[in-house]
Amino acid sequence: MKNLRLLLLLFVFGTSVTYAQNTMQGLFAGNTKLTFLGTDFTKAKFVGAAGFTDPNAIKNQHIKSWNSLLVLEPKKFSLQGAFRISDPARYETNIDDLTRINQSVEVDANIAEKQHQIPEAEVDRIVSAYKLAPNEGVGIVYIAENLDKNAEEFTVWVTFIDLATRKVLLKEHVIAKPGGFGFRNYWAGAIYKVNKAIETKYYKIWAQKFK
Repeated sequence: MKNLRLLLLLFVFGTSVTYAQNTMQGLFAGNTKLTFLGTDFTKAKFVGAAGFTDPNAIKNQHIKSWNSLLVLEPKKFSLQGAFRISDPARYETNIDDLTRINQSVEVDANIAEKQHQIPEAEVDRIVSAYKLAPNEGVGIVYIAENLDKNAEEFTVWVTFIDLATRKVLLKEHVIAKPGGFGFRNYWAGAIYKVNKAIETKYYKIWAQKFK
């Protein structure tokens, strides 16, 4: 009986530690693994029809490519440095689930001439529908809102997720300017700018908030 009580205590303690570490406080304290999941384009509007003339290529080629760059060019797109993570074991880029999720994007139906807004509450509903393989630590996903060629803006919800519970831990609305030669690089440049905004601006704000 004593052994059973001990095992139960160890299980409860171990579980509570795991969940405690799947928090923003745990992330900024250096106790939590961060997984960069990629960008979700399922709710995005492609603003300015003249800038999105090949919906099939965007759906079947470019969207996958934008997330693949996170893996293929880690020196440029990794968030490990932005979050001051010195231990490589505490950082991972895993785009498999977002690659699958983005297969449902309907680019043609979402080409528009005006930006739209994803309400903050909708972010939670989007995340609650995710089926993600990683289940340890905190995940970060960019939920794309607008790729606006007219205004030269990329707007996203930078969203942190407790991967064990799928609970949204933090949402930040970020606007970045695209740039680069060619269609793929132009919008990949916007993702890079979101990364840089985290590194130079938002990390300090979040670290102070969750210290």
